[in-house]
Amino acid sequence: MPEEQELGRKIELKMEQEQQVEVQKAVQSEEDSTPSNDNKSLVIMLLVIVGIFVVAFSGFKVYDYFTAAAVINVDELHQDNLQGDLNEKEGYVYDGYSFVFVDGLWWTEVNRFGTLLKIPLHFGAREVDNVSIIGQLDTKGFNAGDSIYIDIDPNIANKYYSLALSELSFNIVKGIDKQIVTSCTENNSICDNRTIVNCENTQGKPVVQLAVENTTKIEFKGTCIKIAGNGYDLVRATDRVLLRWYGIMS
Repeated sequence: MPEEQELGRKIELKMEQEQQVEVQKAVQSEEDSTPSNDNKSLVIMLLVIVGIFVVAFSGFKVYDYFTAAAVINVDELHQDNLQGDLNEKEGYVYDGYSFVFVDGLWWTEVNRFGTLLKIPLHFGAREVDNVSIIGQLDTKGFNAGDSIYIDIDPNIANKYYSLALSELSFNIVKGIDKQIVTSCTENNSICDNRTIVNCENTQGKPVVQLAVENTTKIEFKGTCIKIAGNGYDLVRATDRVLLRWYGIMS
């Protein structure tokens, strides 16, 4: 039985890594482009989100996971980290939570829904603790219901926006237990049959809006969370929100 449990943990870690690889492949293949590529951009971003769930829930060969020779044991790294055996580039402890760096991602874990949830993010707590949070969130209104509206700006087409969008969506479903409704920030021909909401007009819905701006910040406004940043900083701000949702950061 212990051998089966250990194998199960290795399979779970391998699945996590494969999901992140799929996201990276998708966004790396997308070059920064101009708003004239609106339609292509939106399709790419939506496919990134869908691709995460395809990888997570179907289509992978179980045999490959049983025979994988180089599965990194993140559990052992956490143990080494908590014992102080890793240098700061390999791992650190933030407010009692262990963060270890494996294959370009910071891994931590938290108890959610009665189980120990393993969380891979592009930025750990130390890397995001200087991202400012302003405003006031209507927590009751935002948490009402089972869904969160993820707002897509049809005028934005770049790989960092897509990466932030996919990281956000994957963690909402995996670790926050909410369904995703993809919406648009404004009316557009490629947004037909999608709800039009934004932080200025949420229609009372819980909305998360990503915005490409030079200032990296998170703004709470009513039932909307606006995550702003430019380039990789947009992903960093997104991970700041996720670590707050997981209860690791305030």
